Amino acid sequence: MTRQTILEKALELFTDKGYEGSSMDDIAKAVGIRKASLYAHFDGKESIFTAIFEDILKEYVCSIGELTAVRAGETALDTLGRMFVDFILYCHNNLKMYFWDRYFYYPPSFMRDTMQRRTLETQDVFLQRISQCMEQGMQNGQLRTQPVTGAALAYYYLMIGLSMSVKLYGRDALRSDAQSAWEGLKLGLTDEPSPDNHERGILPWK
Repeated sequence: MTRQTILEKALELFTDKGYEGSSMDDIAKAVGIRKASLYAHFDGKESIFTAIFEDILKEYVCSIGELTAVRAGETALDTLGRMFVDFILYCHNNLKMYFWDRYFYYPPSFMRDTMQRRTLETQDVFLQRISQCMEQGMQNGQLRTQPVTGAALAYYYLMIGLSMSVKLYGRDALRSDAQSAWEGLKLGLTDEPSPDNHERGILPWK
């Protein structure tokens, strides 16, 4: 329990005050133990930071699996829409994702290469799952046939871009904007006309 509490309190401190601004004394005080007791669990601040990142990475990979799993009765388009909105909501008020966003761009020097490499590895996993879903949808005629790589990248980066601004939204507003963004993206994945263009007899992307 103490180890988990150390990681939770250190996560809060690192996210709020930064790595350099958080000392072992600060962590011990937040946990409510002596500084010397921290060393019964971790070698130092670097090992605490590394353990936090590894825990976040493990949870994130599991979340990708859950988000991208096709549910009973879902079409490929249903899965893509649900996954898009649910991922953005997953990032909202998620301290672990705030930590990751901060330190991907400004990591401690000892973690720079590792964080960038491991982050890109998870991106590849996510893109692979998105691509598989799109390929299935194209094969079934649910999605418009187009290069999967470009479509998956457009989907991924729109989703990630919106997720980076989650601190600016209340949850209801975030859900609404995420759903609107998805509706716009969906037009590029299907042959369905938009409501406005349908009235004028114009199909999108033609």
